[in-house]
Amino acid sequence: MRKLYFAFSALLFSAALFSQQQIIPCHTDEAMKALFDKDPSAKARYEATHSAQNQASAEKGSNLSSVQSYTLDTIPVVFHILHEWGPENIPDSYVRQALAEVNRVHTMTIPDVAQIDPYFAPVSAANNYVFQLATLDPSGNCTNGIIRHVDPNTNWQQSAFAYNYTWDPTKYLNVYVVAQIIPPSGNSGNGIIVGYTYLPGTFSTGSAADVVVYNFQFLTGTNARSLAHEFGHWLDLSHTFGSTNTPGVNCGDDVLGGGAAGAGVTDDTPITYGFFSTCPSSTPNTCDVSNYANVQNVMDYSSCPKNFTYGQVNRMHNMMALSTVGRNNVTTASNKIATGVRYPHICIPIANFRASERLACTNTGITLMDSSSNATVTSWNWSCPGATFIGGTIATDSMPQISYSIAGNYAVTYTATNSAGSANISKTSYITAVNSTATFNTPWMEGFEVDAVPGPDWSVYHAPGVIDWMATSTAAATGSKSVFIDNFGSNSPGNVSVIQGTSIDISNFNSPSLTFQMAYQQQATSNNDKLQLFSSTNCGQSWQSRWSRSGIGLATVSNPSTNPFVPTPAQFNTYTVNINGVFGSTNVEFKFQFTADPLGQGNDIYLDNINIFDAANAVKEIEQQIGLELYPNPSSGAVNISFNLPEKQSIGVTVTDLLGRAIETIPASDYAAGATNLQIGNRVMYQPGFYFVLIDINGNRISKKVSIQ
Repeated sequence: MRKLYFAFSALLFSAALFSQQQIIPCHTDEAMKALFDKDPSAKARYEATHSAQNQASAEKGSNLSSVQSYTLDTIPVVFHILHEWGPENIPDSYVRQALAEVNRVHTMTIPDVAQIDPYFAPVSAANNYVFQLATLDPSGNCTNGIIRHVDPNTNWQQSAFAYNYTWDPTKYLNVYVVAQIIPPSGNSGNGIIVGYTYLPGTFSTGSAADVVVYNFQFLTGTNARSLAHEFGHWLDLSHTFGSTNTPGVNCGDDVLGGGAAGAGVTDDTPITYGFFSTCPSSTPNTCDVSNYANVQNVMDYSSCPKNFTYGQVNRMHNMMALSTVGRNNVTTASNKIATGVRYPHICIPIANFRASERLACTNTGITLMDSSSNATVTSWNWSCPGATFIGGTIATDSMPQISYSIAGNYAVTYTATNSAGSANISKTSYITAVNSTATFNTPWMEGFEVDAVPGPDWSVYHAPGVIDWMATSTAAATGSKSVFIDNFGSNSPGNVSVIQGTSIDISNFNSPSLTFQMAYQQQATSNNDKLQLFSSTNCGQSWQSRWSRSGIGLATVSNPSTNPFVPTPAQFNTYTVNINGVFGSTNVEFKFQFTADPLGQGNDIYLDNINIFDAANAVKEIEQQIGLELYPNPSSGAVNISFNLPEKQSIGVTVTDLLGRAIETIPASDYAAGATNLQIGNRVMYQPGFYFVLIDINGNRISKKVSIQ
């Protein structure tokens, strides 16, 4: 990486604008409507199933006189963690904590049960289903019920139906934990969807789509009550406010698809507007003046979910008894034995772990997390040479924190134990501690003409099997090299590839700026490849987005092509990024992240001439760093233009008079690294007077005045 930089003269200022994202608690209604529009047979199947369900619910009723007390019953559960080695690869403890909270909700043993509204306390009930991680997989092998899959589908396309890992849903409740949920429209209105499922009967019995999909960010604490909400859908409960998914707008009941006002099959959940992220005290219900609104119902969107009603509990148990959707098999004694929730199998764990950060500043906390398979781990032991345990944690904690005081690569060894035995795993050079002192403290330019990628100043990383950024001499904005992603034929949809630079101290920059050149052409107008630029001031532990473009907005060539893209220099665009957010940083890093279109094959993308500089001193520093001189000045004839380049660059010269008229031109051409001398005035006769010499270096213009006598 070179310390030389070039501040582009034609600046295209762009900055990523972000607003706080809204939380969308559930997307079940939208998912079902989208499916019904696409597949009318699914709607017919659902309606046939619920004709029987509604009849059973009506016969059983929900009045206090017909209340049925249900004994505890167990439902086998398996969690599929889809991840690309990011924070979505949650530790096992998050799953267990979430299930514990879900079970407290469904057995009505939450700590705040006494706070249930007195109006609804008499009709509140536990359904007494206990959700338990399976200990046997479909083949009868040991499992801990938490299965990890490295899969770009962690960016979950709700309409793609990529249910590749589902265990028989007539035996297990399958939960897919993902990084984000993308709705069928591709746009959730800048909202974060927490979870969704399809109500029973939507798909044929045993369909792989009979799962709950859930965002990893909502598994801890009382956030897990949203998972209890999704399990309620899986058990055939609808939203208390109707199927609009917009609480607070219209009166609705809890029968998907509507019905007459107040005609819900669970009559002890009164018709209501519903509530979003609030928890008002009991007030008369404007939708049903004879009742209060059940604000605290788990199937509402309020911020205080606490109860199910007797009618809802009856409905859930009615559905679990139906053979038409296979739910009746889930809780049979034979299935509980087959899935290992009765007489759990205890096997020796297959040890594995991960770290919250594999790259961190020295003296910065790193959390180690168990991710073992095959069985539940009950005790832990960590060996971390060179590290110090911090935050009161010790080597036998399940999630200890460590730090390193000296930069370097470090190994970690972990032993996982339960009553069946122990297993260990060692990972060499697993954690890299980076010195908190920056590598460079001067402006920085990379044209990829000399430095290796990966190399001392550039690292590339990705999930296994993903295509790397790599240096190429096929195309360049200037010089002969750039870096690119072979995205046309080799990359897989949804893959993420990162190229990250070394650290820079910009604390002495008065006006920090970053520019780069990029070329990209879509293969089809529907392509949605994405390029993002991030910055980090804590050695990569957290990243802030600085720039992002995708789809047609990423393209530097207007027309798509079905051939691999090889750009000309003119097809590279120059981008300037506002990096005032890292002003004054003594240790900042930047990375470019490319995400291939999750739904189809895109095209190749190229980067060149990445510059980080102080815009306030740009021209002066360019002159100093290339040693620019014009002599003699004044001159009675020719004038020499001398400079010394650290690597090959494109240079052109134009001489104008004081009115801006061109007098002499030296066309732009590539010049090799080293000392170079050009001359003006040896081919053109100049009249005595003053002239401007405009020197263009990679698109950066330096203006000098000379006097001809």
